[in-house]
Amino acid sequence: MHLILAANLAWSNATDNWQRLFVRCSGITFAVVLMFMQTGFRNALFDSNVRIMEEKINTDIVIRSKSRFMLSSGQTMPLRYVIAAQSCQGVQSAEPLYIENVASEIRRMGFIARKIRVIAFDPTSDTFSSFGLLSLADKLAERGTAAADIKSKKMFGLPRSPDELTASSFGELRGKKIRIVGLFESGINFSNDGNMIMTPENFAEYFSFRGGGNPLSRVDYGVVSCEPDPDPNQVVSRLRTLLGSNVIVQTRNDFLRSERDFWGKNTPIGLIFWVGTMIGFVVGLIICYQVLATDIGDHMGEFATIKAMGYPPVFFAAVVVFQALLMSLVSFIPGLVIALIAFEGVNVGTGLTMFLNFERTAMVLGLTVLMCVISGTIALRKLLSADPASLF
Repeated sequence: MHLILAANLAWSNATDNWQRLFVRCSGITFAVVLMFMQTGFRNALFDSNVRIMEEKINTDIVIRSKSRFMLSSGQTMPLRYVIAAQSCQGVQSAEPLYIENVASEIRRMGFIARKIRVIAFDPTSDTFSSFGLLSLADKLAERGTAAADIKSKKMFGLPRSPDELTASSFGELRGKKIRIVGLFESGINFSNDGNMIMTPENFAEYFSFRGGGNPLSRVDYGVVSCEPDPDPNQVVSRLRTLLGSNVIVQTRNDFLRSERDFWGKNTPIGLIFWVGTMIGFVVGLIICYQVLATDIGDHMGEFATIKAMGYPPVFFAAVVVFQALLMSLVSFIPGLVIALIAFEGVNVGTGLTMFLNFERTAMVLGLTVLMCVISGTIALRKLLSADPASLF
């Protein structure tokens, strides 16, 4: 019964003046948006860096050099490891993936020369079908051609729609003419501002310095697809035995987890965004405390009367907690809407991958509720410790 009365009293206190409620909650909404944005940027750091392997490459197992610590680093391994993997029991296919983002300076008339990530693979392979380049396979097979990512930053001057494609040379890649014959969509990340895709044969022509004059003999990754029945973990175990200790063999999920762990634990960027989320939490805590403390002060006489009537401390705690929960929900909903609009603006404006799923939304909601409940508990101390007679 006391809980029902406490909920009714909390509702009456909070909704007595709706305009005042929304004004007070606007500060908490700001903190909610701040937490959403910091969490969004932190997740964008993780999602954008692994998106190519998570969404665009249909693989079960990833092979990389033991010295390669992340997707954007440049340590390569011999092609023979990928060839050897093809003979392993349970392997359906094993294909090389080439990446260059250091010696890949692209230049176009009227634009500053900049480094771009160049990715090479067989566009006719099912492993890379998500890029949607099968129809462009013949054009990409021509000498000096490539496809451009429409989400690359504008500073490269790359085509962003089919209407912008021309039969003439686009510009130069490492001092050699290059022609853009198609488009795909992938997205940028914190390490790369743009992407181009070409066949391994064209890759060898532009980056002939790799592999000591045999550029295709050194690969960045081996991507392995398993046969329908085998367990990928069993195939991983066989590949580790077959290939030895000079390479790292991981399931796709383990690879993605290791990439996220690297950015989250071994770089300051992940920590910075996490600290930003906590700052938003503290800001909201302070604002919510001020709002609830002010509201308790405004109704001190009423609380004193109820306390003198013999209601227990748990009743007043329930009133404040219910009111804090109400304020958290009233603040969270507009904060969520504003965050969704901001995320879309960031996606369009920067090319980064920022999105909300149930887990991320629930985390911010949980932080918002916790923030308001802690604030209410702190604001309640004066009321619980005071003598009723002193409150009038």
